[in-house]
Amino acid sequence: MPKKNVPEVSKKVLQKQKQKAIEDKTFGLKNKSKSKKVQQQVESIQKNIMNSGDPKLRKLEEQRKKHKEEMKARKKAAKEEQEALFGAALLAVQKNKPTGAKIEAKGRDHNDDNAPKNSTSRAMKLMYQMDAQEMAEKLKQDNPDYVPTLEDEIEQQRQEKVKQLQGKGTPVTPETFAAWKERKRKQKAEAVQKTVEQEFKKKKGGKGLSILSGRDLYEYKKELFVDREDDDIVSSNNGVSEAKVEQLAEHVNQELFLQDDDDLDDLEDDD
Repeated sequence: MPKKNVPEVSKKVLQKQKQKAIEDKTFGLKNKSKSKKVQQQVESIQKNIMNSGDPKLRKLEEQRKKHKEEMKARKKAAKEEQEALFGAALLAVQKNKPTGAKIEAKGRDHNDDNAPKNSTSRAMKLMYQMDAQEMAEKLKQDNPDYVPTLEDEIEQQRQEKVKQLQGKGTPVTPETFAAWKERKRKQKAEAVQKTVEQEFKKKKGGKGLSILSGRDLYEYKKELFVDREDDDIVSSNNGVSEAKVEQLAEHVNQELFLQDDDDLDDLEDDD
């Protein structure tokens, strides 16, 4: 999750807030202009506020500086990784890129529509033609301290697997993945059915459907899991019908229950 941007506090606003804090701190001090001791106290307050500032503002300033340093470090790390991976190719592209003066002269003397559109450099072509291992070896030659990234290792392993298959593998697409998933589902359903049939064929000790997990049982016989609309009613009444409940309620003595305006303190003691 990306971090929220820390609001920046302008220097003018910070200065005004510090000045207001100084006025609040020194408000009510007598003999500011006459007493030397009071003047020293005022100077001490001003120095503390100007140097340290309000705690909330100081915290915001620290957060802003920390966020700025983190962003700078991230950009530097990304740039170093990019240069380590594609330094030679990017350098070749930058060398072949025309300057602003050349572009301006070309625009005056030639028509851009008729210009050749093949701007891919030789270094870029080599980069796309090299596999992961060749690229890693090239980068190690240029930089002995180069450390392969996780993406480089994954790409190298993928290319090794492709070479081992020798064109016999099936590319993974949404269609091939769906077909593979359906085939696996059928194989699992057949295995479950075979296991249940073997259990039922046993003369003694056959467990039948009890050996299946909940998911396997659902795949084997889905009609066992069909919900009924009156399941909650039956479970709440524990199997007692509504007519039976009304019949039992007729024999209940209502005088034994308190009314809304009765209180336990109003009841007479048996003594």
